[in-house]
Amino acid sequence: MEVSVGPSRVEGRVEAPPSKSWGIRTIFYSLINRVTLSEVPNSDDIAAAINAVKALGVKVEDGSFKFEEPSSRGYAFVGGSATTLRMLLPVAMVLGVELEVDGDESLRRRPLNEIVNLARRHGLEVTSERLPLKIKGKLKEEEVEISGAESSQYVSGFMFAFAVRGHGRIRVLPPVSSKSYIMMTAELLTSQGIKVEIERDDVWEITVARGNPRPYEGKVRGDFALASFYAIASSVTGGRIEISGLYDPPSYFGDHSVVNLMAEAGVKSAVRNGTWIAEGKPERGLRVNVDDAPDLAVSIAALAPFARTETVIEGVERLRIKESDRITTIISTLKAFGGRARYDGRLVIEPSRLREGVIECPNDHRIAMLATVLALTAGGKVLKAECVNKSNPRFWVDLRGLGAKITIS
Repeated sequence: MEVSVGPSRVEGRVEAPPSKSWGIRTIFYSLINRVTLSEVPNSDDIAAAINAVKALGVKVEDGSFKFEEPSSRGYAFVGGSATTLRMLLPVAMVLGVELEVDGDESLRRRPLNEIVNLARRHGLEVTSERLPLKIKGKLKEEEVEISGAESSQYVSGFMFAFAVRGHGRIRVLPPVSSKSYIMMTAELLTSQGIKVEIERDDVWEITVARGNPRPYEGKVRGDFALASFYAIASSVTGGRIEISGLYDPPSYFGDHSVVNLMAEAGVKSAVRNGTWIAEGKPERGLRVNVDDAPDLAVSIAALAPFARTETVIEGVERLRIKESDRITTIISTLKAFGGRARYDGRLVIEPSRLREGVIECPNDHRIAMLATVLALTAGGKVLKAECVNKSNPRFWVDLRGLGAKITIS
């Protein structure tokens, strides 16, 4: 798919895309109690999560997810969803499901050393450190110790797994990256009646007890990071936007923090009663560490060229093992549109006068969204644009509805 984008003003009202991260966690919650979704998000990563829980024994029908007993063995194809994969493996270990897992080419390149080494230390059989792999055996211990450096999603997986079992404890050795996603998992579990205690010293200690879990009914809440591309597109093109279907941002630093970051840059940006209102162009560059919420780096990069001073993004090393090497692809995408950016241990993005550009999506949905924001001011094309289906298949339709000049071929 090829998408041509013309300079245009983005403004109006739109509903936030459903949260990929919250949606995957909601689907994994079906291992603990029944989940009934009034609307199942139509994205590749949500489909991957559904494949994963089916492989573990969850019955799925018309938005209803019910788990009765674990499968003895199963197969899951998880596409490009690293979140699904990294949450699935700990659950399979604790339930004792003999599991074969595979994913697309981008996911086959991503490391799994930490979880594979943990499994082998506990006597489980794992055929490979990368996909495709098979895992066999059952983790009997009620406490695990794992480094937080490779991925926080393993920690989330054990939180779900121990909630299914009834009790467990996770020691997370420093450095603990992407902390916001551990907090999101805790937020979901505690809201449903699971007991979660987190001691946040150098070594995080997380205790999970089953408590009295309640069924989950309703929708998947909106996603601030995905919605940010609408907000930033409106800001840099001189529009005003209202994005509904969100929630009151919690106090920890996470994807929702993009609202305040835009305000720090000089945009009128705030959430009121679940609706994000943004208006005005950025004036100041930002200096921000994204280690706790690395996906925000791409959103910040979309805003940065339009500020009057440089933007510095720190805590970016984990970007190298995302859907693409995002340090490289953020810089190359900005440069394709005349932007000025460099990496010196940090991402540094300078104010820039943009020109028309073309990129080919490197199988990374957020990079396509970054390019689209840039093209809305200068014109351009995104090749292999179907990559946005990973998280937000409505991306192009929504932007058209907000006034963007978009042609799809």
